[in-house]
Amino acid sequence: MQKKRGMLPILIVVAVVVIVALLWLNQDISSKQAGNTGVISKQLVELTDENPTFDFWGKNFPEYLDMYLKVETDTPKYTNFGGNLSYSKLIRYPQLTILWAGYPFSIDANEERGHFWIQVDQMDTARNNKDFLNAHGFAKFGGQPAACMNCHSGWTPWLIKNAAKGDFSVFNSTKYWTMIKNIPARNGIQEGSAEHSGPHGGKRMGVTCADCHNPDDMSLRVVRPALINALVGRGYQADPVQGVKADRKEMRTLVCAQCHVEYYFKPTGQKVKVMGESIATDTSKKWWNGTQKTYDEYEHWREGNKATEIEVDGINLTFPWSAWKKGENFRIEMLDEHYDAVRPVFKEDWTHKETKAPMIKIQHPEYEMFSGGVHAANGVSCADCHMPYIKGAGGKKVTQHNITSPLFDINSACKTCHAQPEEYLKQQIADIQKSVAFDLRSAEYATVSLIFDIKKLREELGKLPAYQTDGKPDDAKISKALQEPLELHRRGQMRGDFVGAENSTGFHNPREASRMLLQAVEMARMGQTKLVEIANQNGIKGFKTSNLGFDDIQKFNPGEIVYKIDLNGHTAGERYYKHKEINGEAPKELLELDKNTKPYNFSEVDKVSASATSMKQ
Repeated sequence: MQKKRGMLPILIVVAVVVIVALLWLNQDISSKQAGNTGVISKQLVELTDENPTFDFWGKNFPEYLDMYLKVETDTPKYTNFGGNLSYSKLIRYPQLTILWAGYPFSIDANEERGHFWIQVDQMDTARNNKDFLNAHGFAKFGGQPAACMNCHSGWTPWLIKNAAKGDFSVFNSTKYWTMIKNIPARNGIQEGSAEHSGPHGGKRMGVTCADCHNPDDMSLRVVRPALINALVGRGYQADPVQGVKADRKEMRTLVCAQCHVEYYFKPTGQKVKVMGESIATDTSKKWWNGTQKTYDEYEHWREGNKATEIEVDGINLTFPWSAWKKGENFRIEMLDEHYDAVRPVFKEDWTHKETKAPMIKIQHPEYEMFSGGVHAANGVSCADCHMPYIKGAGGKKVTQHNITSPLFDINSACKTCHAQPEEYLKQQIADIQKSVAFDLRSAEYATVSLIFDIKKLREELGKLPAYQTDGKPDDAKISKALQEPLELHRRGQMRGDFVGAENSTGFHNPREASRMLLQAVEMARMGQTKLVEIANQNGIKGFKTSNLGFDDIQKFNPGEIVYKIDLNGHTAGERYYKHKEINGEAPKELLELDKNTKPYNFSEVDKVSASATSMKQ
């Protein structure tokens, strides 16, 4: 008993020492965690959603701002199938002009330049220029809605709250060029100034800190209503702070899913009152064809033009995930199921110019593809690879906010988990992408062949009295006879478009990408078989199917975009893009890679690595 009493003071002292040590360790860990995330103990400005500009938020996090802005001044780089060199995808892949015939993407589609440029490029693209498109073969194009700003502008939450008074449908249904006029001036810049038109907090500002971070504590959040609505529909719970309930690891993917997804503009079936422009009543303002202008394709109010109220058909940005439930791997058939279910209200994105098939245009479904891949299955997030931890000032651990291809920094992006040498990992990536690229080119060429054959049979059927009205070909009668091949065109092209638009060339989920593309080839060939059957049934003899290859496809190279007529101060033959680094030809080595990919010339293709390359000046 005496022995135990003698030990008691010693045990008390030991306990105190342990408690003090634990408290110190906890403080040290917290301090290091704060340093690792870039959080500073004393903020220089009070962050707020009333000023979501990255220049403002960057006052508290200058190191992150510097990383984000690096892409603004760096020489563009490209990889085999990506990077941020903004060459024309239509020049590199002329088959897209046929696949997207009748849709604005067939006239303008460039390689993406990154988050900083996303709103600049959206405002400059011909796809957002009603007057240009209407004057160049797209007479029915009505102009883009503000729904397109959901992913392109960090001002979107502010605009929904203030310009649209919290009504998501009103925001989406307003014209793009009308909504953008409402972006306020911040950071001391003047309304209507050149700075207010610029990308640093002005009208052309792209993705911002506020799109992913809560201003109160910098925790991750999702702020885009379309994603929140879609996730709740899949089985997630809404959350007033984060947007949806999810742990931090999942949030490191969900913040990206706000935009890197497939979407469409679903009609609400109701009229909504939105902001219009008084230019619609100014009879001196005309479109290229002499009809009345309804809005000004300019980001500021000018020349007396001011806001009015008009009534339009309502639309909502919607993700087609009704068949995709929480916890399930995504499958392309889920999109079939969703788009079939909504056909009574949303039949198509556009009618194909050549085949008359009702088409779905896939956008950028990285989240869907990635969700079923091996990396997602092992708990890897988008940020782990595209925003890896690097050493910042003073050796502290920070996340890379320049958000580019992992190929630009294999060591940080891949070797946290993979022990193999960098060159080995690069070759593995290259091998996967080149294999999927072969599958993709096979699907695209097969689908283009189907398109040519449908067009040819449409012409032959149109010569038959049974498919005419008043002696002229009746498109409705012909389409009814070709219903099965048209459906195969729609579904098969959607699969090829999914992999092509997904931007990883299958790397996010090689097995699902290849499965989709095999289906696409099968559907194209099945469609051609059906065409032969229909031709025979109608007494059309000698109908032969097509099989276009690389050299055939190159004949459809559209070249750089130019004005075909004098328009709005521009002359016929003038280049559309004023910046020479946009919409040009792809580097020659990429074109050589494509030439050897289909058919697969392994002796040449296998020489190509995945190394990132700076743009040749």
